[in-house]
Amino acid sequence: MNLAGVDLNLLVVFDALMVERNTTRAGDRIGMSQPAVSKALNRLRHLCKDDLFIRCAEGMKPTPRAIELAAPVQQALQELSNALEPNVFDPATEKRIFRIMTNDLIARLMMPMVMARLDRVAPNIEIHLIPEVSNSLGRVEKNEVDLALISQVPIGDQFESRILIEGSESVILMREGHPLSEGELTIDRILTARQVVVTTADSEDSVIDNYYLQNSIPRRVGITINQVIAGPAIVAASDLVMVVPRRLAAYQASFQNVIYRELPEEMPRLSLNVQMIWHTRLESNPAHKWLRDLLTEIAEDHPRYSSREYSQ
Repeated sequence: MNLAGVDLNLLVVFDALMVERNTTRAGDRIGMSQPAVSKALNRLRHLCKDDLFIRCAEGMKPTPRAIELAAPVQQALQELSNALEPNVFDPATEKRIFRIMTNDLIARLMMPMVMARLDRVAPNIEIHLIPEVSNSLGRVEKNEVDLALISQVPIGDQFESRILIEGSESVILMREGHPLSEGELTIDRILTARQVVVTTADSEDSVIDNYYLQNSIPRRVGITINQVIAGPAIVAASDLVMVVPRRLAAYQASFQNVIYRELPEEMPRLSLNVQMIWHTRLESNPAHKWLRDLLTEIAEDHPRYSSREYSQ
């Protein structure tokens, strides 16, 4: 095919349709009207000698040929974008939006320090947080997000990754002056208190439910939530207790009337493993590399302990 006769804007339309599967949303994504997108799609069909997208109840379903073209087209567009960007990224003057997929726990642990740092060194940078979904890697691959900050998962050759936080230190969080804040802390004493139980968004099972079930240990559940960051405020205002990663406890105890204590040795620990994942096409992008380095520095500098940790 002679590329001299190909309108590269058609590839932008194709990429938007692959992501949105809807002509109106695709147009909104790239700043085109729905009729203009439809017209571009007709030109693409003629160029590729394939329907590419078939209208169905769910929207625009890509054909096998479109699926085959998706990755090469997206890679080509990203490489072109990288080539046209300045070789040096100046955070002090650049105005840019970064899209980060993550969950509420990681956002609570990292974003206050991220924004404090941006206030100082990159005041025109805007962060858009995207809720974590089951197909996180798919959204990274489709360029719907710049990177994902999620729990460790297996990744393919098309992705790069870096561990930001790793560990399984857990503590029990409670309000100041709670009856469990003093004396030896045993499982029997913990079981006297009602607990805040955290579930994942798509499950009713708590992250530590298996321990109680397998050991036939009764537990007093006060409330079940699916957003861990709601827990500390509940704990601070009540006699409920909550098992949380130490990093979260230390952060909450720095400004809230809560304290935390070590768990009995026989109780399980919650793993807090945060992996930063991005697509290989962005590996050499100066702006993206700057963001990755900033997030790495912040994760390494995160305070792990607080003066409000009790060890009696």
